[in-house]
Amino acid sequence: MKRSTLIAVIFIVLVIILAVFLFLPEQKAGHSPSNGELLTPSSLPEGPTTEGELRIMTWNIRNFPEDDRPQTADLGFSRKTDFQDLEAVLSALHADLLGVEEIRRPSLFRKILSNSLGSDHFKAAFSRRGGRWNQHVGFIWNPDRLKLEGQVEEVGSIALTEYLRPGLAGYFKSRKTEGIDFSLLQVHLRAAPSGYHQRLEQYRAIAEWANSHVAAIGDEDLIVQGDFNTTGPEGGRMEDELAVADRILAQAGLRRIPNLSGCSEYWEGPGQADGVQVPALLDQVYVRGFEEYDESHPLRSWLHCARAECRDLVSRPDAPDVSFWGVSDHCPVSFECRDRDLDPESKGDS
Repeated sequence: MKRSTLIAVIFIVLVIILAVFLFLPEQKAGHSPSNGELLTPSSLPEGPTTEGELRIMTWNIRNFPEDDRPQTADLGFSRKTDFQDLEAVLSALHADLLGVEEIRRPSLFRKILSNSLGSDHFKAAFSRRGGRWNQHVGFIWNPDRLKLEGQVEEVGSIALTEYLRPGLAGYFKSRKTEGIDFSLLQVHLRAAPSGYHQRLEQYRAIAEWANSHVAAIGDEDLIVQGDFNTTGPEGGRMEDELAVADRILAQAGLRRIPNLSGCSEYWEGPGQADGVQVPALLDQVYVRGFEEYDESHPLRSWLHCARAECRDLVSRPDAPDVSFWGVSDHCPVSFECRDRDLDPESKGDS
């Protein structure tokens, strides 16, 4: 090949390479283009808690690490969780205690936690069983702030059948002298309006467990949180179900903390997939006793729930919402409590 021809070929190749780079869509590595940045101050709780406060959270992390639903490439949904985004969110939440649901591979999730939080800065426990869909519940806590007393308890009575998910309970104490202590029950109840009547049975099972647990442990402070799937009955409304759930759980002294955001999850809504997601309030927190709840840091939802302010979430092919499509349809929900024991006289000998 003549030298002039070789130079011409090299020049053409360089021009092609340059053109490819110039016209590629601008993206961050490992991320889809987004109609909102993943981590912004308004979509996250404000920094770590102070020494006198604890942040408690609940989050359904959609079928981690892979969803059974078909991929929706045009709208930005890849069936696999974006690990880089999930790690970034877990680090930015600064949770002292985080309850989770839909963890299908707990061992892999521990690696994600280690990458995001550091292997020495978290402890985790997960249910042994995950029901028909292998969706485990669990909790992660900061061992510098909290310690687990005794062993975790898998609450099988909530599952009703082998197809549904058991709860997971633990008793936590603050590392501070005269700090808070409380029990936590993490749950993931039957889904969909068609599951309404089974959820009623699950509410009754929670109330029965709560009464017996408090009597056995001698401490009134109890949190029951997670994905309650409060869709309402078929043909009914979410508010109808919440009213019934409130009445049943009140029999165990449990009261619901209202979510000031107004939603905790988004879904496609009825009709054809069009990229417009509608809000729902599926994740709930109930407490018994727990006077340490800090109303100045009330229950709120974050990420895409905060960005969209619980209005319709528009996610188009040219700008898919990064946390909704890449991490979970649910949003992390948080509240804070004062890290001091306000009911020491209620403790038994246990």
